[in-house]
Amino acid sequence: MKLLAVGDNCIDDYTELGRRFPGGNALNVAVYSNRIPGIRGSYIGVVGDDEGGSFILSQMRAGGLSTRRVIRLHGSTAVTKILVRDGERVFADYQEGVQSGATLPSRYVPSLRRHELVHFTVWGFGREHIRELARGRGPVLSCDFSNQLDHKALSAMPHLDYSFFSGKELIVKGLDPEVRIKKLKENTPGIVVMTLGEHGSLAFDGRKVYRGIAKPVEVVDTLGAGDSYIAAFLCARLSGESIPNAIEAGHTAARETCTRLGGWGGN
Repeated sequence: MKLLAVGDNCIDDYTELGRRFPGGNALNVAVYSNRIPGIRGSYIGVVGDDEGGSFILSQMRAGGLSTRRVIRLHGSTAVTKILVRDGERVFADYQEGVQSGATLPSRYVPSLRRHELVHFTVWGFGREHIRELARGRGPVLSCDFSNQLDHKALSAMPHLDYSFFSGKELIVKGLDPEVRIKKLKENTPGIVVMTLGEHGSLAFDGRKVYRGIAKPVEVVDTLGAGDSYIAAFLCARLSGESIPNAIEAGHTAARETCTRLGGWGGN
């Protein structure tokens, strides 16, 4: 089965450590999905014609991912400056580069339809095609909205099968994530999933709230944990697994990601 992730990529620059890794939700989901038996992950995104773009492409190839759909534009590749504090990643700075204002050419839409699932992100491009892809018997559609619980991009939710959110901040603020996930479900006929870091995760299908328990782990770095959860959850569902089993797969994948520095690859 073929899963295509469309949207953001960046260089995760651990400035204090002198290390850098490829990253970005869409690219991470493609890479993590491609590692799961029975799933072929692929990616569409934009990089600059700078050294950073060459780094992203070389890391994709080394990770077994095709680069033929990556669009190279004149300019700089996105870079996120990252600090690590007690295992938690802290985003210090972000330079969007060529991803700023980028759009997905319509010529790519037919190839999107040849996949069983297409995943988008709130920070990446391509969401303008979601409505069209949802018509007829198209692919399963997913989007990660990160912690953007009120973003204009939520207008895509009526056309999605899966909507992912990061809700740990709700707990930090003393709010109930179950209340919010039920409210978000009003926007979509699909399943809403909310990751909560060490507090586990929730999934709501309109009838039942399913709860997942985070796996105990000696955390090195949480970067990429949410993306690996999403990839494992989606691939489990594509393979016919139940929501509880998909949640379990997500937490298992997230635990493994937390045991290393960076999401994947790197130098």
